[in-house]
Amino acid sequence: MAVEHKHSVSFLHTSPAAIPPLMRYYGEAAPELEITNQLDDGILRMLATHNTHKTKQRLAQMLDVALGVYSAELVMVTCSSLPNSLVIELEQGAQVPVFKIDEPMSTDAVLGGSRLGVVITFRPTTEPTSNLLRHAAAALGKQIELVTSVTPEAYDALLSGNTERHDDLLLDAINNLAAKNVDGIVLAQVSMTRLLPKLQGMVNVPVYSSLTSSLAAIRKRLALRQSVS
Repeated sequence: MAVEHKHSVSFLHTSPAAIPPLMRYYGEAAPELEITNQLDDGILRMLATHNTHKTKQRLAQMLDVALGVYSAELVMVTCSSLPNSLVIELEQGAQVPVFKIDEPMSTDAVLGGSRLGVVITFRPTTEPTSNLLRHAAAALGKQIELVTSVTPEAYDALLSGNTERHDDLLLDAINNLAAKNVDGIVLAQVSMTRLLPKLQGMVNVPVYSSLTSSLAAIRKRLALRQSVS
């Protein structure tokens, strides 16, 4: 069945590892979306050195391209290492929805339990992800406990093309977290979604990924935008 109208959506990336799983999933699940990808992996270096000013400046430039060149109706930032406050600031004055990919996932995870395991491969992601989960908990009036596992070797392996080592390291980390009486496990970065098929039936707690929750959030925000226009 042909799609009569496609909504223009722009993804802002800071890691090349995020693009393949997102495009594979969205290509199959969301034929109504016309997606444009922008990538600047230099932002990760800025984040690692706490260069907030240049990070905001570069993101604003990417947002300008999304709006002015691609006429985006919605912009999603796929970088989990960015503080949510920067993304909220980015949205101000944009006149279209702008949000982090893992924002809706955080709400789902907090609704699912109070003791959450968090799997991370890029160390600067730790604080923003923890803050996002705690903010979601506060909004829901809940107290949560986070059990974090950071495996930078897995991220290095993924960037060098050694996907097998990346997956093996993360599967070990996930198994270790599952043994610590957590109510659920959060995959903090979209690059980890490649593990989802391998995780089916492997752990006995829910595993939260930003893929499905982000698509639901996009559809909801686009519908709301249409209803008020």
